[in-house]
Amino acid sequence: MTTAALDSVLEQVRALENKGDLAGAIGALQAAPAPMHDRGLWQYARGALAFKQGDLSAAVGHFEKAVELEPEVSEYRSNLGAALLEKARGGDAAAAAKALEVMKAAMRWGPTLPEVHSNYGLALLVAGRNEEALKVFDDALAIDPSHVTARYNRAAALNALERHDEALKALDALLTAVPTHAQAQASKQRLLERLGRT
Repeated sequence: MTTAALDSVLEQVRALENKGDLAGAIGALQAAPAPMHDRGLWQYARGALAFKQGDLSAAVGHFEKAVELEPEVSEYRSNLGAALLEKARGGDAAAAAKALEVMKAAMRWGPTLPEVHSNYGLALLVAGRNEEALKVFDDALAIDPSHVTARYNRAAALNALERHDEALKALDALLTAVPTHAQAQASKQRLLERLGRT
């Protein structure tokens, strides 16, 4: 099965997903010839769609398969870690530790996308390793200074380190760039209340 054939299927899947037809996108991916299902990129795409559907167990399974098929692709591990972090938020205690392990492995492959760094930083933050998390968010922002998730999570790391004025400054800068960022708005309000500055 050629890479061009898989790219063509993925282009169709993206078009359906962009139209809001998640079920159609999944159907198009599932209808791809069986040999494509044994490619890391196919498993990654299927995991991403499962993640968007909120089916974390399926997402984890597909991302794990993608990593097994192509272990050198750090983005696959990063998304596996992100799905595991979502499971941890849902109460799966073992998922947080596994997410950190997976993200650490992703970093060994020298990722070039800020998302990989940002996901690893979040895993460190969840583990309470706040100084390390801050450094990793800074690394993500060195790649892309406008990366919204890294900027938001950097503010969270500053807050966790009780560097409140810096956290407020980071949130203000993010809200200047993205005024509708609801999480940043809520975080700023909570921090101001905590500091008695409302």
